Amino acid sequence: MSDETAARVDAAAVRARILELCGPALTVCGVDLAAPPAGLDLRACGAIDSIGFIALVSELEEAFDVELELEDIDPERLTMLEPLAAAVAEQASGAAP
Repeated sequence: MSDETAARVDAAAVRARILELCGPALTVCGVDLAAPPAGLDLRACGAIDSIGFIALVSELEEAFDVELELEDIDPERLTMLEPLAAAVAEQASGAAP
């Protein structure tokens, strides 16, 4: 990944991509995409299941040109929007989560 790409990856960009990918399911679950609640857990709200999570991770890895190290993320927060977005941004930018 180039330095230019790494500089552009921030948690807000990752968050927006996650909301785009999960948007239809989140809408069905009653989540306002313009103002998702703090602590939104994508799995707990029913937007994704375990297979959906794997697909989401794959999409994020491709979108941000990164191979995610999921073992570095707290398992209790792995499917939460903000912590996941922050971890992807940090790893895509070359920092440890």
